[in-house]
Amino acid sequence: MIVIYILLFILYFILGLLALLLLLTLVPVRAQLSFDGVFRLRIKYLFLDIPILPSEPEEGPEEPASEEKPEKQKKPEKSGGPGIADRIKASLKREGLGGFLQAIGELISLLGQASAGILRRLRLRRFDLYLCVAGAGDAAAGAELFGRISAGVYSACGVLFTLLPCKDKGVTVDLSYDLWESRVDFSAELSMRPFFVLTEGLKLVLKSLRPLRRILHSERKNKK
Repeated sequence: MIVIYILLFILYFILGLLALLLLLTLVPVRAQLSFDGVFRLRIKYLFLDIPILPSEPEEGPEEPASEEKPEKQKKPEKSGGPGIADRIKASLKREGLGGFLQAIGELISLLGQASAGILRRLRLRRFDLYLCVAGAGDAAAGAELFGRISAGVYSACGVLFTLLPCKDKGVTVDLSYDLWESRVDFSAELSMRPFFVLTEGLKLVLKSLRPLRRILHSERKNKK
């Protein structure tokens, strides 16, 4: 009986751990982007708040100057098995150019499907863009530039909102004859659940096994 209780405890523990991991993958990861002269990017997940940009270079301890010449590192010995380049050459010889290109095309198609699946799950929570064109130097040139930028920005944002619908959005292009330099203020927030990235990645790996096997498979000669 004790053994049965121990096995049940282990089973419940594993199931509880899997359920916890599943719940963690359903919590969205948020990326906050902003630009006000400096581009900033922060990743937020649960209680974690990780600044990605701007990144500050780490200052390591200075190494003391040495007159001795560094010893040459030995080149790693090649393993006995065939490398990736050798496998690709063997695949070209075995499958022919048509079969090889077909396998590459299948991989590219699967990668495109996975990217499209991930993009469908991406959510644009907030988007705010303010662009002010400077017209203090030359009013006519500033007005002409304002017209070109307005057309380009509103057209590009229209395409973006078609791909990623957003309720909290704002796009403004302005012209100021008091500014000597154009001004850009931008902020946005994107989110995605890791669960969908994992599922798309798993589907990509499983579907890619066949074309990858055709490309990287090496024929082994039977030794007598």
